[in-house]
Amino acid sequence: MFVAIHQNGKRQLAFHEDKERLYSLAQAKELYCPHCHKHVFFRGGAKRIHHFYHERHVEGSFVGEPETQEHLGGKLAIYNWLKEQYPNAYVALEERITKTNQIADVYADFGNGHKFAFEIQCAEQTAEKWLERRKLYAIAGIKDIWLFGTNFYKEIHTEDTEDDEVVLRLKFAQQIVNEKERSVYFIDVKNNLVKHIGKFFGIYFRNETRAIVKLQEIVIDEMKLIKIQSPCKYALCNKSSYEKLQQYFIATTKKAAELWHKRKKENAIRIQRIHQKQTQQKRFQQYKRYLSNFNIDKVLQRMSHREQVLFRRLVKECGFTDTNFPGIFNIQMENYRCIHTPYPLWQLLVFHKAIKHNYSKKQPIYSKYLFKDIKNQIRYDFKDGKEVATLIHSYLVLLEKCGFLDKKTWYRKYTHPFEIENNVLPIVNNKELNANVALYFSEFNLLAIGWGNYYDTEVFFDDDEQDVLEKATNYYQNVVLNKMESPLQIEEGLLEWFQQVVLEQSVELETHKKDFIDRLTYLVLEKEFISQGFYDTFIALIKEKFN
Repeated sequence: MFVAIHQNGKRQLAFHEDKERLYSLAQAKELYCPHCHKHVFFRGGAKRIHHFYHERHVEGSFVGEPETQEHLGGKLAIYNWLKEQYPNAYVALEERITKTNQIADVYADFGNGHKFAFEIQCAEQTAEKWLERRKLYAIAGIKDIWLFGTNFYKEIHTEDTEDDEVVLRLKFAQQIVNEKERSVYFIDVKNNLVKHIGKFFGIYFRNETRAIVKLQEIVIDEMKLIKIQSPCKYALCNKSSYEKLQQYFIATTKKAAELWHKRKKENAIRIQRIHQKQTQQKRFQQYKRYLSNFNIDKVLQRMSHREQVLFRRLVKECGFTDTNFPGIFNIQMENYRCIHTPYPLWQLLVFHKAIKHNYSKKQPIYSKYLFKDIKNQIRYDFKDGKEVATLIHSYLVLLEKCGFLDKKTWYRKYTHPFEIENNVLPIVNNKELNANVALYFSEFNLLAIGWGNYYDTEVFFDDDEQDVLEKATNYYQNVVLNKMESPLQIEEGLLEWFQQVVLEQSVELETHKKDFIDRLTYLVLEKEFISQGFYDTFIALIKEKFN
């Protein structure tokens, strides 16, 4: 220690007072420790820093391990530096912090609440102890700066580093200091240097204890206490290390700005997706209500006079009603809004032009030519012509999926031709089935029809609902593929009568005929598709047995 109290109450500094006088005062037991008030003795010489010390057997709350020459020299170097650089500051050695019962190696008060404690740490200390002492300084409103002795600075010589890099062995305590302060200081009293490393300049760990660091060597006399934009708030720097700190902060600020913009963009995208999802859900519910309450007269109200005339003619020609209006003409597709004409009309018109009108010619169907044929009969913005042509092509693909069209030759996208596979338009007198067909091919079921991405396509139907849609669509596709104008029906009562008569009259049925009747019964009860072959076979069986 450097400070003792004379019995007259005056402070005595070991390195400023007369050596012989201090010896005599100590021998006369007139010098006391300012903290524990025990007698202290004096040492000094040509190779030893002048200091006071306690007797070994003395016990007291402020008596610690004997101080090393490095510890004493470090305190003295920092004290002299502060006195020289900041003459207006209050600087004291071994100042007692009353609030937390600590002793700072060197204490500096710059006024306006700017208080600092400089600790020269030469002895081993756990990270937990350091965190505890640091917390106490924070409670007292004091910024603590730690400088480790040279015994903690251990270079490892390697050949795979850059010129300004060194490999150091850092103990856990120094690693914790680096995490909290972004800086680790080592004081070299012999060479009058402070060695500065840490996150500010770059630190890369090879393993748990070895780190590659960018070393900054600062002459103590040239050192400044600089306020910085960092959680640690202050750093010890010279001109060179301060410039590097500024580069670090510029790079960090730029990186933070980029990260902020990235997160802002991601957040905007997230909000947009939430909004899109809410909008889609709203459209989905509106579309379901529209299908369940489909009414031709209500659709006519959304058309222009010319469109009304055309739609009435086509509806009358095909014999459509509210109940049997085909679901394939009620499909709400992606980007359907680019065509202002209601989709029951423009889809019916595409079907009529592509299949009914074109069937006798046996010519391939090109979407771009079909668009030219009907573009004067539908409403759309001129600037959206390309989107309209694309939408018409997509609808032709859906007609292909239903079984009306087939593409025989592959060309470039949106240019390959279609050929007519079936020209018979079935009339299914089942409003619910027609609605389910429309839902299956709509924009709300893109994943099922193969137009959606698995990872970002919104799913609107659960598994049970999807099974219902698929069943209805398969039924309709079977009717199309079998070129039926309407589905064949076999009444449950007719089947029950046949089975009852066979039982009462003891009519023998062969095994394969029994299997046929069982299969037909299942199809009728489950309202599955009944092909022409099944129907004809059943009628023939009745005639055979009861004619």
